[in-house]
Amino acid sequence: MSIFVLTSNNRRTIFNNTILVRTYFLISTYLILFFSGHQVYTQTTPIESPDIQNLEEVVVTAQFAPTSEKNAIYKVKVINRKVIEAKAATNLTELIRHELNIDLSYNSAFGAGIELQGISKENIKILVDGVPLIGRVNGVLNLNQINLGNIERIEIIEGPVSVFYGTDAMGGTINIITKKSQEKDVTGTISAYYESAEVRTLNSSFGFKSGKNLIMVDMGNYGFNGVNTDDSFIRSLNWPKKNQYYGNLKFIREIGDFKLRFSSDFSEEIVNTYGEVSTRSNTATDIDYATKRWDNSLNFHGKLENGNYLDVTASYLNYDRFDTSYLFDPANNSSELILDNPNENANYFNTFFTRANFAINDPSKKFNYLVGVEFESDHARGNRILDSKQDVQNTSVFSSINYKVSDSFEIQPALRYTYNSSFNSLLSPALNLKYRFNDNHVLRFAYGNGYRAPSIKELYLDWTPTFGPLTYIFTGNENLEVESSHNYNFYYTYKKNLTDDSYIKIEPSFFYNAIKNLIGLSELVNFERHYINLNQTKSLSTSLDIQYKVVENFQVNLGFSYLGRYLEYTDVFNSDTFLFTPYANASVSYTYNPYELSFTAFYKYSGKRKGHYIEEVNVVQELRGSTRDDFSNLDLALTKSLFKNKLALSIGAKNLFDVTDVETFNQIGAAHERDIQLWGATYYVRSKFTF
Repeated sequence: MSIFVLTSNNRRTIFNNTILVRTYFLISTYLILFFSGHQVYTQTTPIESPDIQNLEEVVVTAQFAPTSEKNAIYKVKVINRKVIEAKAATNLTELIRHELNIDLSYNSAFGAGIELQGISKENIKILVDGVPLIGRVNGVLNLNQINLGNIERIEIIEGPVSVFYGTDAMGGTINIITKKSQEKDVTGTISAYYESAEVRTLNSSFGFKSGKNLIMVDMGNYGFNGVNTDDSFIRSLNWPKKNQYYGNLKFIREIGDFKLRFSSDFSEEIVNTYGEVSTRSNTATDIDYATKRWDNSLNFHGKLENGNYLDVTASYLNYDRFDTSYLFDPANNSSELILDNPNENANYFNTFFTRANFAINDPSKKFNYLVGVEFESDHARGNRILDSKQDVQNTSVFSSINYKVSDSFEIQPALRYTYNSSFNSLLSPALNLKYRFNDNHVLRFAYGNGYRAPSIKELYLDWTPTFGPLTYIFTGNENLEVESSHNYNFYYTYKKNLTDDSYIKIEPSFFYNAIKNLIGLSELVNFERHYINLNQTKSLSTSLDIQYKVVENFQVNLGFSYLGRYLEYTDVFNSDTFLFTPYANASVSYTYNPYELSFTAFYKYSGKRKGHYIEEVNVVQELRGSTRDDFSNLDLALTKSLFKNKLALSIGAKNLFDVTDVETFNQIGAAHERDIQLWGATYYVRSKFTF
C-alpha cells in the first residue's frame, strides 16, 4: 500500500505505507500493555448485544426538544454506537447498506449516493448535529466521505421533514449525531482497521473534562489502494485509489441549564483515477480529484423555565473540489503534469447557515408549539461556474403546533415559508398525527407538501468528469423550474414486553411520494448531459419490520419491503405503471457474557429492479425497459472484549456472496450497463483500545 503526495517536479512521491501501519500497531500495542498494567478508567459491565433500535433512545431530529423515540410524533429510526461498532463500518455507506427502503449507488467520480423511499439525490437531507452538509456532485453527497469515528448515533426519518429542515428534505432526513459528553475527566480511544481489499483506517480520539468545560479531539486516516471489478478495463480502476485525512475539535461549556458548543471539522480526500492508454497516442490521461471540507459551527441550546427550550446554531461551511490532470507515458512509466488544461476543474463552495428555534415543550400540557427562523447563503466560484461566481440565499420562518386532543391522540400541523433569491416564495405545509391505542399499539401518520428550488450547481455548474477511459460533459440549466411534492407515511407499531429482558416489536408501514418537475440529467448525447425537469416521479412501498429480543444478550431482526417506482420522462415518454422491487433484510446479534464474546450477522436482499431508458431507433427516440439483476449481501463479525472492556478485537467478513458489479439488461436481454455496488468478498481485522 502507498500514499501518494503531489510534488512540483513529478506527479507523486511514494511512501511505503506499510511502515506507517506497522508503526501505528506498535504504538497501539505499547499503549495497551502500558495501560493494562495501571489503574485507568474502565467499564465493569458486560458487553451488550447491539440493538438496531433501542426504545429508550433520546432523539432530537424534527423534535421540539430532545425526547424518547417512543414518545416522538415522527417515526425516527436510530442506529446506535453499538451497531456502528458491530458492523465495523468505516463510512456512512457501509453503515446503512443493510437498511430497508435504502438503495445505494456508486460512481468513481461522484462517490456513493443514496436513495431513500425511492427518492434520491437533492431530496435527501443529510445533517451533522442539525447542520446540513454541502458538497453535492450531480446531486450526490458522497457518503464515503463521512467518517464515523466520533459519531454517537444516526437518526433517520423516512418521509417529509421539509418544515423543520427545508424544502430539500422531501424524501427523508439523515441526522448524524456526534459525541458530546463523557463521564470521566480523561478518556480516549485508539483503533486500527485493515480489510483484505487493502483498506486501512487509523483513528484516535481524546476527551478532557474540567469542571463545566469539555474538550474533545478526533483524528484519523482512511486509505484504499483501489480495486477493478470491470474486466473491460486494463489500467483503470472503477473503485479508484483514495486517501482521506480528517480531524475534529469540539469545545463544550455548561452554562446553567444551557450548553455552548463549538465544533470544527476538517477533512481532505484525494482520489487517483487512471485512464486507458490510447492506441493512437500511446499515452493515457490520469486525473487526481481533490476535495477539502472545513465546517465550523457554534451552537447554544438548553431549557428555559417551565419546560421551554431554545436552540440556536450558526455555522460556516467550506467545500473545495478541484482536479489535476497528468499525461501518463507507459513506455517510460512516468507522468507529466498537463499545464493550461482547458478541461481542468477548480470550484469552491461555501455556505453560511444559521437557525434558531424556540419551543414550549411541556409533556403535561395539551398545547405546545415551536417557532423558528433560518437563513442560508450559498456561494460558488470557479472556472466551471457561470460567470465564475454565483450565489443563492434562502430565508425561512417555520412553526409547528402540537395539540393533545386526549391522552391517546395528538395532532401536529406545521408550516414553513421560504423566500429564495432566485425563485421567490415557497410554502410548505405538513401534518402529523399520532394515536396510542394503549401501551402496546401506536399509529403514526405524516403528510408533507414540499417545494425544492434548483441548487446552485444545477443552475450554474458545468463539469467534465472522467469515468474510466471516457470524459463526459455535464452542464447546468438556468431555466429549471421548482420541484413540488406530496408525501404520505403511515406507521403502525405493536410492541409487547415478554419479560424484563425480552420483547417483540412488529411494525408495518406504508408510504407514497409524488414529485412534479423532478430535476435530473438528460439522456447522454455525444458524451454530454444537462439538467432538465422530468414531468413526474412517484414511489410507494409497503414494509414490515420485526424485532425480537429473545433474552438480554440475543436479538433477531427481520424486514421486508415492496417498493414501486414510477417515472414520467415527458408527456411523450410515460412509463405507464409502477415498477416494483422486493427487498428483505435480517440481523442477528448474540453475546456470550462469560467470555465477553459477541457475534453479529447482517443480511440484505435486493430484488430485480426494473427501469427505463431512452434509445434512438431509426432516428426516433423510444422508451425502452431495463432490469437490474437481484443480489444479496451478508456481513459477519466476531468481537472479543479483553481487560474489562478496555480492548476489543474483531474479525469479520463483508459481502460473503462476493457481489461486485450488478448487470442491468435491456428488454431483449442484452447487457445495457453495469451498476457498481460492491468490490467483492473481503475479510477484516480491527482493534480498539479504550482508556
